[in-house]
This record gives sequence, structure tokens and C-alpha cells, in this order.
Amino acid sequence: MKFLFKIIIAFLIIFNWRIPYLYNTVVLSMVITTIYYIFNNRTIPFTYFFQRYNAIIFIGTVVIAFVIFAITMFHGTEIMNNIQRRMWVLLLMLFAMIYVLPMFIEDQKSSAFEIVSIIICYTFALQGLIHLTAFLYEPLGDYLFEMKPEGLKEKVYTANVARFRLYCLSGIVFVELAAAYGVAFMLFFRLLLNNSIHPYFNSWVKYVVLFLIFTGTALSGRTGFVGLGLGVLLWVIFSYDRIFIFLKHNFFNILLVSSMVVLAYNFLLTPNQRKMFNDELFPFAFEWYYSYRDYGTFNVGSLEGTETHYYRLYDETLLKGHGVVPDLHTTYENSDAGYINNLVFGGIPYLILLIIYQGLYFFLPISIARKEKVFSNRVDATLFILFFLYIFLLNYKTTAIGTIHIVETLLIAAGSSYVTRYYSQQEEQN
Repeated sequence: MKFLFKIIIAFLIIFNWRIPYLYNTVVLSMVITTIYYIFNNRTIPFTYFFQRYNAIIFIGTVVIAFVIFAITMFHGTEIMNNIQRRMWVLLLMLFAMIYVLPMFIEDQKSSAFEIVSIIICYTFALQGLIHLTAFLYEPLGDYLFEMKPEGLKEKVYTANVARFRLYCLSGIVFVELAAAYGVAFMLFFRLLLNNSIHPYFNSWVKYVVLFLIFTGTALSGRTGFVGLGLGVLLWVIFSYDRIFIFLKHNFFNILLVSSMVVLAYNFLLTPNQRKMFNDELFPFAFEWYYSYRDYGTFNVGSLEGTETHYYRLYDETLLKGHGVVPDLHTTYENSDAGYINNLVFGGIPYLILLIIYQGLYFFLPISIARKEKVFSNRVDATLFILFFLYIFLLNYKTTAIGTIHIVETLLIAAGSSYVTRYYSQQEEQN
């Protein structure tokens, strides 16, 4: 029951949607956690806020928010723009995640990273389950769709976006939600390498979790499959010589879950529900396959469209930007591409600053992991390097470096728990 409580708290923070009276679910999570601390611990722990890793990220976030404000002041553009608002939402989500970390970890600091990773994987599995249920049960899908802001619903009707992508219980949707699923994939494969014996990540259960994360990604957006690819790459790098041993120990569990999925699809779903999978979900999630089957080429429409969002920028733009996004500039066309948006807003200096800020999430964990040349440390160092690479890959398609608050919240949870585990193990050894 306590594990489920932790998942619900993480769910409220990570997927952050608007609610009456308390503004959003992040605030609700902190209210519930405060009550938990008062009745269980008789005190509210603030020690994690003073952890060097977390403090540096908080300071960096405030600095970035100030720089964004300064850029708009310098160019005389809109002061409280969307970028500025997103940074303050990010700060709130980071604050909430660090606030609840002591409750997630409790007295298990020596395994903090594993515990937080499992909570994150289960949180996304729960979202995947909700999304799948809403896809199959139309009244629930319609209810979750109507919860979304008018601007998002309008995009479905005007931009030919699949309606089912909004059947999630989340205020964060489309490419940003899909990007967050990618982080969950990578943490899952790290746990797989760790041979976790945690009761909630053992036997066939972990493959149910993987299936739900996969399903949630398919329903949210294909971007998350980039994280799946990097997660598989991490696993292959460190398990290429043990694949047959892995299959020997896990073949039955994989076969069991796969059989359950196939049986459910063929015997539990109605003909209309199977038709929805065949006509709507599969062509969207596996567009590359359908493109190859029908036209002989591996094409994904969203990636092809991204190429048109890149164009030549003037020297003045590269030097200092214009304090606006491209579609608000008189010269440039609208662009979703992250690097174009970064450069048009603040030029090369702003982009460099964002990269440095993003690096704050990874520099210390990588440094710690490289202190000892043991297997687990090499895996962890590679994981955080792949996280960093993942952000740069995401920024090709959308504005990602230092600005996707759901992803940054997951990264600080992973990084802070990893640092906590290291210091706890050092204390035990001394």
C-alpha cells in the first residue's frame, strides 16, 4: 500500500495537470506529502534541498529564468513569455520532486537510485494503463480529452493530430510526454542490468511494466522510442556476452507476458477495438513499418517535417538572438526545431548557457560513477552520458535542452537519488 502511495505522489508531480483550488497536482502532491511527514515523521525534512547536487540545479534554474527575463528586457519583447512561464513551472516541479524524495527513499538510502527508478517505471506504467484503458473505453477517452485545454483540443482538429494522444491523465502531452517515456525506458534497462531483486521488479511483473510503458509511448508519441533504443543500446553494451544466459533465465517470463498480450488481443477485445488498433494506433506508432510495406521506404512523417523547420539564420541572430520564438519574428518562418528556437530567442550564448545548465544534471553523477572501475559504475556512467545525448537528440525535433520540465524532473530524481546512494555507501564503508 505504501508503494502505491509513492507511485500516486510521483504521478501527481510528473504528469502535473490543472485542478481547482490548488492550481495543479504538483501543489496537491506537496500538501499530501506534508500531511504524511507530520503524521509519520513528526517533522518536515529539508535536508535534500541543501545537497550540493540539488542546490546547484536550483540555482542554475533561477539563473536561466533570470537570463530569459534579461533577454526579453534587452530586446524589448514580451517579458512574461511562454518560455519564462515554463521555467517557473519547472522550478516548482523540481522543488516538489526533491521535497518528496525523503518519503520515496525513507531509510533505504543505500539503494535510493534503484528505488526511485522503480517508482518512476511504475508511474509511467500506470499512465500507460490509463491511456490504454481510455483508448479502449470511449467514454473515459472522451472525458480525459475534455479535460485538456482548448488550445490542445483545437490542435487535434486543425493539425491532423491523432485524438487518442490526448487520452492520458496528464497536463503534459504530445512530444514532451513521449520524451519522458524515453527516460523511463532507459531507467528500466538500467534496472534490468542491475538484476534487481526488488519485489516489485522481479519475475514476470517487470515485463508487464515494460509492456505498459511501451503501450503508453505508442499512444503518446514515437519520440519515446528513441529512449527505448538508447536503453536497449545500454543493455547490449554491457550484456552482449550474456544474452543467452539472460534468455535462459527470462524466456518463460517473456513468453508468459507475450502470450497474455496475444490472448487478450484476440479473445478479450471486441472486433471494433481490434479495428481501432489496426486502423489508428498501429499505423501511427509504427509508421516506419507501414511506409516500408506500402512504399518501400522507411519514412516517418514527423521527422520529414522537421527538416523544413531548419533554415539559415542571420549573423545578428546567432550573436544575440531576438528575444522571441521564430513564429513571432518578422523574418523567420515558424519552427518547432529546438536549435532554431534557442538561437532565434537568444543566439549562440543562450544555447551554450542552456547546455551548461543541462550538464548540471549529469556532471556530478558521471564523476561519481567514474571513481571506481566496477561493472555497476561503468553502467551508471554510460547511462547518464546517454541521458545527456538523449536531450541533444530531442532538441533536434523540439525545444528540449533545459526546458522540458517533465524530463528535467525525472533527471533530478535520478541524479539526486544516485548521489544520495553514493554518499550513503561512503558513510557505511567509513
